[in-house]
Amino acid sequence: MWICVVCGERTNGGTEACRACSSPPARSRILPALPLAVLVGTLALAAVIGGPRLFGSGKPRTEKATMRSTPPILENTPAGLVTVHRRVDDPRAAAVAVMLDTYFSGINERDYRAVATILDPAGDLDPGVPGQLRAFADGTSTSRDSDVVLHGLTEVTAGRLRAEVSFRSEQQAGHGPPGRRGETCTRWEVTYLLSAHGDGYRMLRGDGTNRPC
Repeated sequence: MWICVVCGERTNGGTEACRACSSPPARSRILPALPLAVLVGTLALAAVIGGPRLFGSGKPRTEKATMRSTPPILENTPAGLVTVHRRVDDPRAAAVAVMLDTYFSGINERDYRAVATILDPAGDLDPGVPGQLRAFADGTSTSRDSDVVLHGLTEVTAGRLRAEVSFRSEQQAGHGPPGRRGETCTRWEVTYLLSAHGDGYRMLRGDGTNRPC
């Protein structure tokens, strides 16, 4: 299964597979991350292939991230842990920042009921399916996230946004990214696909890179 990273359309591959976009889509394997041992059976339908986090790259990449070429210049923090880069002038950024704060604060506080409120059941993790949220909780049980910055926000289709986010995670040895399990500090650059929900947004899926701090 492939997804179009522009609009989030699920396809079976092929150059004509994604018809939701006006131009040929770029595609990426679904790379959310959850502990492999938990995935057997409970997450078979979620197409999850393993790793320490739900959203982000399942394949470790150690090259320097290319999302930004200069350090961010930050504006006031609109929501808890999340800071919006000054180049993000989309009026929807405040609502997205609130959603991101719920997600990262929920992980830090082990409040997975709060995390569940911002997950779209149509995405890579359906909190209504028994076992899936528990697997996510196990995968982030030692994580503490900080330095969360919203660098970009783009509308990809009606009701869907692409959010470019960087953050730092600290975790116990043994809970690091695939290939670097002993790593205790990781920098992430992730692009999240969001869906509109009332006055706010929910997470559908994400993909990105990570590197040691």
